[in-house]
Amino acid sequence: MTYFSQALNEAAEGTTISLRLKYFFILVISSVFLLPIPWLIAIIAITMLWYGLIGWTYKTAPAQWFAAKVNALALRLGRVMLKDERNSPYLISLFGIGIFTPVMFVLSYWYQSQQPQLNWWAVLAYHVVTYGPYFTFFSQIATLIHKEGHEPKGFFKKPFSFLNKFFGHFMVFFYGHVPEGYPMGHMRIHHKHDNAPDDVTSTVFYDRTQAARFMIYLFEFMLFWTGISIAYDHYKRNHIKELRKMLMGMFFYYGFIAVVMYFNFWFGFAYLLLPHLSAIIFLAVINYVWHAWTDPNEPKNIYKNSVTVLRGQYNVYNEDYHVEHHKRPQTHWEEYPLNYEKHLKEYASNRAIIFEDTQAFEIFFWLMFGSYEKMADHLLDLNKDMSKEDKIALLKERLQPIR
Repeated sequence: MTYFSQALNEAAEGTTISLRLKYFFILVISSVFLLPIPWLIAIIAITMLWYGLIGWTYKTAPAQWFAAKVNALALRLGRVMLKDERNSPYLISLFGIGIFTPVMFVLSYWYQSQQPQLNWWAVLAYHVVTYGPYFTFFSQIATLIHKEGHEPKGFFKKPFSFLNKFFGHFMVFFYGHVPEGYPMGHMRIHHKHDNAPDDVTSTVFYDRTQAARFMIYLFEFMLFWTGISIAYDHYKRNHIKELRKMLMGMFFYYGFIAVVMYFNFWFGFAYLLLPHLSAIIFLAVINYVWHAWTDPNEPKNIYKNSVTVLRGQYNVYNEDYHVEHHKRPQTHWEEYPLNYEKHLKEYASNRAIIFEDTQAFEIFFWLMFGSYEKMADHLLDLNKDMSKEDKIALLKERLQPIR
């Protein structure tokens, strides 16, 4: 049996004319999805500058007093609204970003409809403010869509249960996610196979020491993120219920974009399709990093096929404990660090790839540029028996494809 990602890799490594043409076709498609990168870089740079200018205020007494009051209010509301009050921080995003971004979208439509042509400066401003300082708003919503996908019965108790699909069925439209993508794809497929060959976002067949292989992975991830490979996987396994849900999510998402583009093409492109394309790049990078290091001899070993980041520079709801997330996906995120400490011996015996004081995007750039010394400097050796050269050798070994 040849897996789809295996076929993609064979095209990349092939020498025949047909395989080279297939590889060229994949590169062309992937390159199209890379077109938003300059735009995305500009947005992220501005949001980071925004954070750099105001970040110091977060440590001031007034800001900390205000944050404490907001957190206390969220906790009180959480006890009333949520099944688990530990999720009370979610309410800050619900009542904050969940109101702010849709209002900005409606106001942007009204404003742009008054203009003779699309004002791209206004588009840039919209994307910056809805991404938030250091793209915090995007990461919060993306993470909550993920968390919601892991909670089929929802976060909210009655009479607030109508909010149980708020992030995954409503906020998705503003942040480039397809409804049902997480429960039908991430949960039903990715977590079922844990990056092993049957996973439709598997990295195991690629030689990840080669930066160009990310272009192949981007093609694979695009099919996943749009829902195409998710729907097909459920179809071939005769999972009709899951197939219908995924197809309905795709219908409503792309149907909405099509309707908006029909009435105002450039608005639909700039405010809906562009965020979708950007999300594909954004999340492809993150997922690639989480599963770049896999033991080719034990691709199903969770300790060896996911990455952990300690003291991460961008750790949203403990997503950096990715091994823990795959071991026990239904475990509450507050328990990830505790479980990590409980199972240190297992991490050590498996020589799990654990980075310190970094973040997924920094690791991605180290990987793309082959900066193994940088990676080794941030790699935690739980057994305390590896030299820097040993660490580099381990990193390269875990980047090898299965054959």
